[in-house]
Amino acid sequence: MLLSRIRTFKNLTTTLKPLQNNRYYKFSNAEASKNAKFDRNAHFEDPVNEWVDPSKRWLLGGWLLLCAGGVYFMVLLGGYTRLTHSGLSMTKWKPIEYIYPRNQADWEKEFDHYKQFPEYQHTPIDLDKFKKIFIVEYLHRVSGSTLGAIYVLPLAAFTAMKWIKPQYAKRLGAIGGLGLLQGLIGWWMVKSGLDRPKPEYQQKPRVSTYRLTVHLSMALSLYSLLIWNAATLFRKPQHLQITPENYKTHLKFRGLGIGLIHLVAINLLTGAAMAGIDAGKVFNTWPTMNGQIVPANLFKASPFYKNFFENVVMVQFNHRNAAYLTYCFGSYITYLAYKSNLPKQARYICYALYGVLNYQLLTGIVALLNQVQVHSGSIHQFNALNVLTASLLLCHSVRRPSVPYRNYLKQFV
Repeated sequence: MLLSRIRTFKNLTTTLKPLQNNRYYKFSNAEASKNAKFDRNAHFEDPVNEWVDPSKRWLLGGWLLLCAGGVYFMVLLGGYTRLTHSGLSMTKWKPIEYIYPRNQADWEKEFDHYKQFPEYQHTPIDLDKFKKIFIVEYLHRVSGSTLGAIYVLPLAAFTAMKWIKPQYAKRLGAIGGLGLLQGLIGWWMVKSGLDRPKPEYQQKPRVSTYRLTVHLSMALSLYSLLIWNAATLFRKPQHLQITPENYKTHLKFRGLGIGLIHLVAINLLTGAAMAGIDAGKVFNTWPTMNGQIVPANLFKASPFYKNFFENVVMVQFNHRNAAYLTYCFGSYITYLAYKSNLPKQARYICYALYGVLNYQLLTGIVALLNQVQVHSGSIHQFNALNVLTASLLLCHSVRRPSVPYRNYLKQFV
């Protein structure tokens, strides 16, 4: 009996020992964390080095930035095409082999084909006017094809030379796929302006406002993806900028930046709806809408959702108020950045953001008072891209740190 009890006691001791050791280990770990000091020179591997050849980061970043610049130019040219009503001048879709008219006979043949479609039949023009709008649309399409080659061919070469690792090549390949889809969406949009009959909300032949919004949204998504990936390759590792002192501020501004991006996106979408139905040519007063804060007929279209795309009153009302909200929120972020301990890079981006927001508000008012003339409308659209760029760079500067560094920081905050 006694021997049996001794054996039971030994077994119990053996069972409890790991638990005691584990409790001691946890206590020791907590003590170590409490007494640890933050080491700014601690080494953390940059995860980007697993995606690309580290010695080629700047070259690859420059290539992506060049492609982003190409999309930037394409968006501006597309906006100019819309403002000058040039988009329906090319009535065929030949993305590669379309040849620019070389002589008078070619021009007359192209013009005769254009005459068969609703835009000419609604508003006849002469050959000289046709040449002017044709070249704008031609440049837009050729720029798209050229940009596709500038992206796809180097991507294939860099992947073959192992400058880009397979997992990152898949991501960049997906962006290229979206670029191809954008070309198809562009023709899908143009085709809506060539079809008969036109929708009730359109006073004259034009592309569908819904398809225009999709086309612009895709272009801005491509631009954002390219800018983000280029900035990722250019960036400094987060452990060189984030410290225990500014980590909580960093997380706070990350949330603010994400909120700002959503507001900017809403502004851009409502701006596309404005362009789609020429909503900027009504209520050309400011700060009121023809003397009213909330105008009548906001919900005159049926079904309800059509008011947000087909009702000029609602479309302009939404764009104005989205702009005011974005301006106030961006100003608030800048104020907080000025008083915070954010890293210098992020603070300077906030100041730049505030500058382009002020300019955007000014250009929007001028464009509205001038019934969105080509010059003022183009400047407003140009600066809208600058607002988007500043917002993206702000979000990137306060992006989440890598998991190992995040776990390291948690010991000190």
